[in-house]
Amino acid sequence: MIRRWTTWAGAAVGGALRGTPVTVGLVGILALARVLGWGHPGSSVATGVDALASGQWWTVLSAGLAVGTTTATVLTAIAIAVLLPPIERSWGSRRTALALLAGQLAATLAGLGLIVVLAAAGDGWGQQLVSATELGPLPAIVTVVALASGDWSTVWRRRTRLGLGVLLAMMVLYAGGAGDVLSATGFAIGLVGSAVLRGRRTGVHARPGARVVSRRESRALVALLVVATAIGPLLAAVSRDPQGPLSVLAHLFVSQRPTHGLLQSVCGPGGDPGDCRVLQGQLRLTGVSPAIASVLPVLLQLVLAEGLRRGRRAAWVGAVALSGMLTVVGGVVALTALTTPAEQLPLLATRPGVLPTAALLAPLVVPGLVLVLLSGTRDYFRVTAAAGTVRRWSIVALVGVGVVVATYLTIGLILGSAYLNAPTVGQLLADLPARLLPPGYLGEVLPRSQPLHGPARLVAGWTGIACWAVLVGAAWSALRSVVPTGDVAQARAVVATHGIGALAHMTTWPGNHWWFSADGRTVVAYRVTARVAVTTGDPVGPPADLPAAVVAFTTWCDERGWTPCWYSVTDAVVEALPTAHRLQVATETWLPLGELAFVGKKWQDVRSALNRATRTGITTRWLRWDTAPLALREQLTRASEDWLAGKGLPEMGFTLGGMDELTDPAVRGLVALDADGDVLAITSWLPARRDDAPVGWTLDLMRRTPGCPPGVMELLIATAATTFQDEGAEFVSLSGAPLAMPGQDEDSDVLARLLQHTGRLMEPVYGFRSLMAFKAKFQPRHRPLWLVYLDTAELPRIANAISQAYLPHLTLPQAGRLGHALLRGRHTRRHQRTPAPQPPHAPDGPARRGAAVGAGISSGPDTR
Repeated sequence: MIRRWTTWAGAAVGGALRGTPVTVGLVGILALARVLGWGHPGSSVATGVDALASGQWWTVLSAGLAVGTTTATVLTAIAIAVLLPPIERSWGSRRTALALLAGQLAATLAGLGLIVVLAAAGDGWGQQLVSATELGPLPAIVTVVALASGDWSTVWRRRTRLGLGVLLAMMVLYAGGAGDVLSATGFAIGLVGSAVLRGRRTGVHARPGARVVSRRESRALVALLVVATAIGPLLAAVSRDPQGPLSVLAHLFVSQRPTHGLLQSVCGPGGDPGDCRVLQGQLRLTGVSPAIASVLPVLLQLVLAEGLRRGRRAAWVGAVALSGMLTVVGGVVALTALTTPAEQLPLLATRPGVLPTAALLAPLVVPGLVLVLLSGTRDYFRVTAAAGTVRRWSIVALVGVGVVVATYLTIGLILGSAYLNAPTVGQLLADLPARLLPPGYLGEVLPRSQPLHGPARLVAGWTGIACWAVLVGAAWSALRSVVPTGDVAQARAVVATHGIGALAHMTTWPGNHWWFSADGRTVVAYRVTARVAVTTGDPVGPPADLPAAVVAFTTWCDERGWTPCWYSVTDAVVEALPTAHRLQVATETWLPLGELAFVGKKWQDVRSALNRATRTGITTRWLRWDTAPLALREQLTRASEDWLAGKGLPEMGFTLGGMDELTDPAVRGLVALDADGDVLAITSWLPARRDDAPVGWTLDLMRRTPGCPPGVMELLIATAATTFQDEGAEFVSLSGAPLAMPGQDEDSDVLARLLQHTGRLMEPVYGFRSLMAFKAKFQPRHRPLWLVYLDTAELPRIANAISQAYLPHLTLPQAGRLGHALLRGRHTRRHQRTPAPQPPHAPDGPARRGAAVGAGISSGPDTR
């Protein structure tokens, strides 16, 4: 057994040495330097401004071969082992070694130059860094990672750059050491170098698609920034000598322990009694319980950040409330610091008079910026908690805090002799805020009733911890998985019984509101924008009750001053409102099941796709998101983000689902995998149910990876249709194609012609007509979907409401890119209508094929 493990270990080490010798060699050099004791700040291998000024130019490179402490060496080795091997395998060892060498030189020289510039400008932070020295290869590592990330997939490029960027920004702002500045400078150099190299290879110096972020990634980014502002002060607090512009925030969480000599001089004979009381108060604010009290508010922010990542509205409300409170408290701290002489501030006594005004305003500005960020991203957090969650959370939090406070008061009164002066209830309550705030927030506000010893001191020290623990626990319980109740549960129950329509399941999606008939058997899903109530398809309920429900909902909207807009509805709604206007906005394509067979000439394309998949080893796999393996879910998320970024356009919502909707337990996903098990494409299917049994399925999400071979989407749809037919389903809907209305003639009214023109205009961008042409391969039947409205004069407002429903998060830059894409597509179509003369029998050359793809003609099924 020992021999077998030895052989395996030797083979693993040999493989690593052969595959990544630069990575293994760099880790080995760092370990050797630590053993030999080369790495300490004062050694001849450390670099810095003073070292270069004294002629020690070799330190620019030698500093990257040693690390200052054993802990730092271990962490650096882990970072190298995680980040470098994929790059070295992709680039090769020689190129990786040269890149590390160039990165170390560029990052170190540029970073030290930046420090010199700051110092010459009179910046106190820069003047401190001039005399600092730095060790470690991290500047080179982050430079190479930033440079290599330009060749990665969109998702990993974005995640790596955001993660490293936020981490390095935290290090610079909060810790602010010379090494942090060098690493951040190297990261910036790597990003610029990556953009330059990519521009030379492609001839394009900007990648609009890289700026497109989905709802899921947007929420993750907001959560990441909240986490950064939460742990940044703690990062400064654990640093040996925090010097960054925001390092002052460390004092809001960790109270500085006064030295023994200072206590003797101030509290001894001739000392000032007031200063002695302050120092003794600070002494009592150090230790285990104050340290835990400093961490718990951060833990609460981390819990809320996790809720933000999940899209929870309750987490957004909690984060806004906490950020607002911290902004107010930070404003008080900043005002106190700005209006009190520095020598009288125990909070800032470590550097009186040195901190600039910007640093003193940090306690106000940082949480204030988080508050602004949360306010501007409110619409991203729509997942509501189950009915009664807020009430239960409030009861748990209030009761828990009440019990803690009652215990604190009771013990304080019983053990009054343990205090310097026996406290009253009023004095104990007046001291309570000082018990709850992290130690550093106190400044000169120290508890008046200081406990001297015994249980009184223990209770006083742990009261704040208990209160924060209750709040953290209650917040975590409120952010657990959502169990639909109330209107959501009632809507789901109606859909489960009567949701036979193709869009019925969309009734249950987040973002909708619900109207129920008097007997509760019929539901209408709607969204209100600018006083226009836009429905999500037909009412869901017994077919016989549909006409009455249409009239009742229309009247209900009118009574509230809303304009009713029946959107993507079938002929049944049109017939229920005979005096209303109608306008076809889409065409639903659907397949009856029962006798579906891909035989005959008309199914040649589908059969070819199935045969090609068999030859190339492509397989399909059904999944439910909550039970799918984590690795597969990560692949699907990455594929979806790559697809979205490749479009370079904002993600649409409303009746077009995304990855969020795939997580619904009722939704089924069908994935195409290549021979190696990697994801090629994914489709998602929404159930249409009768009496809680699926009788049909509607195609929703269609996304594929950039390297997906042709025919994979045909494979997925054909596989799904045959599977559903074998399960006894009655139909498969390939969903509607907006603005694609086949069969309309030139005699259509003005509005219909306007929509036709809009469809042609949007084709190069979203390719709705190409989607319709793709679905024609499956010989579907067509069913018109209508927009039904009461007053023609309301059409501009209705159009605005529908646009906001589909693009709720459209920003000005995205609108600009959308307009540019539309103009570019119009220009392309104009040239396609007047093609240049070609020789007889000329083949369809690559230039024409490229123009077709650019115009969206062959963009296929992923045009949504």
